[in-house]
Amino acid sequence: MPERAGNTERSLPERASSTDLLGRTTTADEDAVLAVYDQLRELVRSDLPPCAAAGLRAALASVAVVVTDLGLRFEHLLDEGV
Repeated sequence: MPERAGNTERSLPERASSTDLLGRTTTADEDAVLAVYDQLRELVRSDLPPCAAAGLRAALASVAVVVTDLGLRFEHLLDEGV
């Protein structure tokens, strides 16, 4: 496939090995999902305008379902005030 103009190859940072709830090593894709989940959790805790806070909470809820379904983490977001 030809390269797009201005497309530069980026190197991804080396990932730390982590495990899911069953003790299996997570894949790079699963680690990426967890990174998105963690970033959304941090953003939701920020002092944001109401529209941004509501949208990020909705996004976090969707990603939390994916994280739980993949068996990566099991957390009750309401217990943590999210």
